[in-house]
Amino acid sequence: MEEKMKLLLDKINFSSENYYHFEKATLVKIIITKSKNACTVVLENNDYFDLGSVEELEAKLPTIDKTIENYKVIYKIKNKNVSYLLNYYPYLLKLLKNDLMVLEIYKESLKIEDDKLILIATNNIEREKLLKCKNKITDFYKRFGYDDDINIEIRKDNDISNEIKHDLETDIKVDSIKKEEKIETKPKTYNKRAEKDPNSILGRSIKDNPIRIKTLIGEDNNVVVEANIFGVDYFESSKTDFKIITLKITDYSDSIYCKVFVRDDDEYKRLQKELKSGTWVKIRGYTKNDTFAKELVLNARDIVKVEHQDEEIKDLSEEKRVELHTHTKMSQMDGVTSEEALIKQAIKWGHKAIAITDHNGTQAFPHVFNFITSYNKKLKEGEEPFKVIYGAELTLIDDTVNIVTRPNNKNMLEQTYVVFDFETTGFNAGGADSIIEIGAVKIHDGVIVEKYDELINPGRKLPQKIIDVTNITDEMLEGKDNEENAVKRFIEWFGDLPMVAHNAKFDVSFLEMAYKKYNLGTFTNPVIDTLELSRTLDNNYARHSLSALVKRYNVPWDENAHHRGDYDAEGTALVFHKMMEKLDNRNIENMNQLDELVSKDEIHKYGRSYHVNLLVRNKTGLKNLFKIVSLSNTTYLYKTPRILRSEIEKHREGLLVGSGCYESEIFTQARSKSDDELSNLIRFYDYVEVQPLECYNHLIQSGDFANEAELAANIQKIIRVTEEAGKYIVATGDVHHLTRGDKIYREIIVNQKVPGGGRHPLARKNIKEIPSNHFRTTDEMLNDFKFLNDEELIHKIVIDNPNEIAKLVDIVEVIIDTGGIPFSPRVKSDDGKSYLDCPRVVTDLVYTKASSWYGDNLPHYIEERIATELYGDIVLKTIKEKLEKENFEEEKQEEESFKRLHQVILDGFDSVKELIRNSIRENSTEELSSEDLDKELNKSLGGIIGGGFDPIYLIAQRLVKHSNDEGYLVGSRGSVGSSFVATMMGITEVNPLPAHYRCEKCKLSIFDDDNGTSLGATYSSGFDLPDKECPNCHIPMIKDGQDMPFATFLGFNADKVPDIDLNFSDLNQASAHAYTKVLFGEDNVYRAGTIGTVADKTAFGFVKGYCEEHGIEDMRTAEVERLAMGCTGVKRTTGQHPGGIVVIPDYMDVFDFTPFQFPADDINAEWRTTHFDYHAIDQCVLKLDILGHSDPTQLRLIQLQSKTDIMKVPLDDKDTMSIFTSTKALGVTTDQIMCNTGTLGIPEFGTAFTIKLVEDTKPTTFAELIKISGLSHGTDVWLGNAQELIQNNIVPFKDTIGCRDDIMVYLMYHNVKPIKAFKIMEFVRKGKASKEPDTWKEHVKTMQEANIPEWFINSCAKIKYMFPKAHAAAYVISAFRIAWYKVHMPVYFYASWYTSKATDVDVEAMIKGYDKIKERILDIQAKGYEATNKENGQAESLKVALEATARGIKFLNVDLYKSEATVWVAVNDTEIYPPFNSIDGLGNTVAENLVRERDKKPFLSIEDVQTRGKVSKTLVEKMVEMGVLKDLPESNQLSLF
Repeated sequence: MEEKMKLLLDKINFSSENYYHFEKATLVKIIITKSKNACTVVLENNDYFDLGSVEELEAKLPTIDKTIENYKVIYKIKNKNVSYLLNYYPYLLKLLKNDLMVLEIYKESLKIEDDKLILIATNNIEREKLLKCKNKITDFYKRFGYDDDINIEIRKDNDISNEIKHDLETDIKVDSIKKEEKIETKPKTYNKRAEKDPNSILGRSIKDNPIRIKTLIGEDNNVVVEANIFGVDYFESSKTDFKIITLKITDYSDSIYCKVFVRDDDEYKRLQKELKSGTWVKIRGYTKNDTFAKELVLNARDIVKVEHQDEEIKDLSEEKRVELHTHTKMSQMDGVTSEEALIKQAIKWGHKAIAITDHNGTQAFPHVFNFITSYNKKLKEGEEPFKVIYGAELTLIDDTVNIVTRPNNKNMLEQTYVVFDFETTGFNAGGADSIIEIGAVKIHDGVIVEKYDELINPGRKLPQKIIDVTNITDEMLEGKDNEENAVKRFIEWFGDLPMVAHNAKFDVSFLEMAYKKYNLGTFTNPVIDTLELSRTLDNNYARHSLSALVKRYNVPWDENAHHRGDYDAEGTALVFHKMMEKLDNRNIENMNQLDELVSKDEIHKYGRSYHVNLLVRNKTGLKNLFKIVSLSNTTYLYKTPRILRSEIEKHREGLLVGSGCYESEIFTQARSKSDDELSNLIRFYDYVEVQPLECYNHLIQSGDFANEAELAANIQKIIRVTEEAGKYIVATGDVHHLTRGDKIYREIIVNQKVPGGGRHPLARKNIKEIPSNHFRTTDEMLNDFKFLNDEELIHKIVIDNPNEIAKLVDIVEVIIDTGGIPFSPRVKSDDGKSYLDCPRVVTDLVYTKASSWYGDNLPHYIEERIATELYGDIVLKTIKEKLEKENFEEEKQEEESFKRLHQVILDGFDSVKELIRNSIRENSTEELSSEDLDKELNKSLGGIIGGGFDPIYLIAQRLVKHSNDEGYLVGSRGSVGSSFVATMMGITEVNPLPAHYRCEKCKLSIFDDDNGTSLGATYSSGFDLPDKECPNCHIPMIKDGQDMPFATFLGFNADKVPDIDLNFSDLNQASAHAYTKVLFGEDNVYRAGTIGTVADKTAFGFVKGYCEEHGIEDMRTAEVERLAMGCTGVKRTTGQHPGGIVVIPDYMDVFDFTPFQFPADDINAEWRTTHFDYHAIDQCVLKLDILGHSDPTQLRLIQLQSKTDIMKVPLDDKDTMSIFTSTKALGVTTDQIMCNTGTLGIPEFGTAFTIKLVEDTKPTTFAELIKISGLSHGTDVWLGNAQELIQNNIVPFKDTIGCRDDIMVYLMYHNVKPIKAFKIMEFVRKGKASKEPDTWKEHVKTMQEANIPEWFINSCAKIKYMFPKAHAAAYVISAFRIAWYKVHMPVYFYASWYTSKATDVDVEAMIKGYDKIKERILDIQAKGYEATNKENGQAESLKVALEATARGIKFLNVDLYKSEATVWVAVNDTEIYPPFNSIDGLGNTVAENLVRERDKKPFLSIEDVQTRGKVSKTLVEKMVEMGVLKDLPESNQLSLF
């Protein structure tokens, strides 16, 4: 704590236990005003002080000096938060007690609206009292840094329905007066459609002319507007039958909310259908200052649909241009137009092509490719396909850093240097600008030995901006010599000495141009640039301006004298000498060694940057562009993506290199280079771009160009030199928005900070208006270049050359068409060298496990299931056909067919193919070629191996085995548990076979009951089967099977790509991810990339921020929303899927599919991600979902602490099952634990929703638990569906639909054909019944023909989304195991739950036992909605603690030597040690520090704990308060004995 702060607190006897509130506070000053007998104390702190501390401080301050009457504290808070100020309101009321009298009335008066404090009174009396206190209230909050006025408003405490009612009943009185007509007193029916006008949506027809929305500035009883609906919101009062439809309307002069009030349900539904976004309407109504919207709102009486013709921009030129430079929303925080809109506009205008060239990336490519491929496929024969040219605008870096030009070999410290600085008329050395001042010094050994300063008359008036910057005026230059003579004298003065300048490129360009203009020979002196030297020598600094350097090197400097040549030269000289001393300390003695400052690996950080456009000519070029983009986003990423010129040269095959925009090398260098020098630069490019003058307008505003004439001259120079160099010169629009009107969206976007990249160049303060970079028509572009005064040249650069470039480009396939089946990767052995024979390994794994469970002579059902899953039903079908042809004995055919089936599958994939191939050949009526035979073979084969999915299975198996070997269980997700092959391979523990018994010893399996009926017909889950002894071995049989058809996973004809999602322990997820690099190689695995775009709420905030910066105070919320819509979807950042790994097959290249990058441009990221959003390539490459989950973690913790085998938990345990209906097995009552079930803390069954679901359904079987899991994850499966069926006693819970598989299984058991049952299940699970009514009718007919009950059909019709049974079963198996430990070994359940699940804990309450825990829960519950998220989280974990303590479990105090860092440790059967991180505010890093340090040696004192453990003083005080450090002295004591 600051010393002065502590002295003050000591002086007033402030409570020592509350000192920590002022730990970071500063006592700024104490002001005593004797004349007013007043004392003001000023405190500063990062955050607001808590209320108790404020009250105590202000109560005790007068004890300093009781002779002073008035004490006041001013709190300067850095992190301001208006919401926090509400906490001080009770204290303010106490201070105002004498003024307000009855405080209870005002306790809810202070509110926050639009981040402002406002006082609400419910009547005039209250308002008057508050007004009398207003100055005191305002002064009180000013002390806490709130300077805004606090308004006082009267609002009656009525329900919203009162306002609705008023608006509904408002009559059109003004209308009546204006028309002077007598209206009958019959009831109005304006909310009924007028029959006479077919376009009427509400009320009567409207013949009045509309007014512009921007003219609506106050309340008016009769208003007519014509507007477009761009959004609709709905409100239904829960207390009345009133409904409100709020239309967001605009006529593009402004926007406004329009409310429609409705009572009738049918009318409400009709209006919902008719009042849609995109509809143009004429509305008559009245405007009113709306209490709830807090602004002017239009309330509709009449609404009529109107035809509206948007102003269409047409390209009427006979010959069309091609735009070669466009940016979509994938240009990070810059482009605001969708790629689709750009392409559609180009097609509509009749253009033949368009180039997409986003900044630093190609993330629009997949969508562009899919869109244009679809468009071109629909063209008629003979129609020319539209061509998209794929490209990117990148930041090019010169490979050389020009610190020194023409170095000499002399010792740098021993030389004399000329340090010089020019002031000029502008920046264009190669144009009309010239030198107006030469300032220079000679410096030797740190001493300035000679000075030179001369003003020069440029022969013309100075631009005002130059006068402002340099303070050189025209008067000062009158009578001065001209540039030629001045430069000659300067050359004579500096001789052959080495030269130094800050940003030497600028000054040298003017000096070299003078040499050339006046035939003075060639400038050959060595030149050192202190700007480039600083960038490399001091690369840890961000700023390298001269003003920054003089401060860094402690050189005396007057900023007001800056920008005069002589003063700048002297400052630069003194800085340069200190730089040389620094270089000398690094043993850099001569100029040649300066190159050593920058390694090749670092050069991209310091080289001069320019924009460059790369266009793809062909497939080779596409791959090369992907390589370049990948390099720029990884190897050369420095703040933003960059690419070396040499890398472009290396990979330019198949590419066209263009110069880019105003930040291009050609445009920027043209100002200072001679024609020859510029021509040399142009040789690198295939084409050079120029844009309309308007696109460069901001450069005039920023002072880079004096005027439009100078700008035009620069463009004309570029065109002339490019033509002479024999390169294409093209006119482009550098398009960033579609229309001129859309510029506002870009203005808003560029006003924001780019994540990781600072502000946009156009966001500079001196740029008052950004240029309009809209998509220009041909005529518009021709007109923009009229200043060239050469129609032939204009036609050439606008039309001819861009079209010529388009002709050089092929139509390129960006996304490989795989038919939806991804390329399968080859799987490496653990040695990383050899490859596995996937079909062989999969087959062996399956049959090995199947034999160990069901015997060598597998039951026919299992044999058929395995064969079908591996190859489809074709193998068994072919064998049976062959037996019939052989006239095999009929009674032995069945047995022989399965014998042969078993053998051919075991023999392997080649044997299967040979069998099918022979069958096709024999059955064919004509001779088939090898190619045709293979095609037929591929059509016939299905399943896992036949469909080529065996590598996916094997990959999953190896990942699971890897995690298992490291001691972690892996849970399956999705429908993979429907695959028996997956079960046999150990990918999932869910067995999809129907309910059955199997003997672990003799391998007997029983699938039917004694009557021959399938057990699956009675038992949905095998775990619910009654216990049974093996008739052979007389030992208990294993009960298994969840009855799930394979088709739910892979489809009926292997037409679904298997998606094997796995839940790894979150402790083991990183290891599983890393293992994929072993399986496939590091360059073949990437995290699945994602793209983060500007969301609605963020865009809303952007618009509000834009308004604030531009002083726009009265923009209506509807207009803010409209503008925000134009900003949404713009790329903001990139990221990665939490568990997705994309696998590139090693026989292909990542650049066949996508570039790669670091997520969110994080160069420290462990993984590279796909540059494309992973969804764009999920049909091409395999994506593995290796997800982290807390359930496997909890089971691992239980296993470690209990030293039991979690796999041996009986999944039919009766006591465990009982906790779903009773708490008896836990030994507690429902009142004791404040819960009606025993499922608190159990995954899938422990949330408030699922506990209520469990209460309602009262499950007694494992099958019902699976059903509950399905219901809780589905949409419209429980609420309004199964719940009502149970409540109305239509069907028992066990028969309701819970999971998607329930539909297919139920239908098949009721004799619906499997393929039809499958189709109905797929249709229902996707919620299509309401979307595709005609198809649904056909499915209903199928079910009715099978006598499926109506309740089942109606239930299916309501479903929107369904959970797969395999997923539910996997979750429930895991949950049941955890529940078993809760019942039978509770201490390990609670310890593991707190370690893996709890996010917010109140350990202080927990260690005090049951009563304190319950008291704290009730305290939080009493707060209701005012409870914080943290408190709600604590309440959840405290309920589990309440249950634990009710069962006799004790939470011990945190122990310095027995507690772990992050793991709750079960000491014995009844006691648990909390970890260090359970202490509020103590994070994992500090917790791990404490454990690491205590393991090294014991702590000697509290001070030792704080120092070695890196524990803050506040946390140490908390630990002392809790008694964690009770046996330690305050500080280390040295004993002399």
